Amino acid sequence: MAKLHELAASDPPLSLKLAKEALARFPNSPQAPEFEWNFVKALANMERYPEAEEAARVMVKKYPGNDFAADVDRHLLHHPPNPPE
Repeated sequence: MAKLHELAASDPPLSLKLAKEALARFPNSPQAPEFEWNFVKALANMERYPEAEEAARVMVKKYPGNDFAADVDRHLLHHPPNPPE
């Protein structure tokens, strides 16, 4: 988990790989929502927005009420519009 946090923005492809591996190894872990959050964030950081949005939708359904799911919902699915200038 520490490596995922360290790499998040600096190496999104490696972050994506590590998040996938963590999810494959620990799908029912209490940390699984955070692994998925890192997965979605890595996709977004790589500007793979359609994939990130789809993964966010899956995550929100899978982990209702979870803070990490709420974060991806807010940032990728229901972000507020830009304020008028």
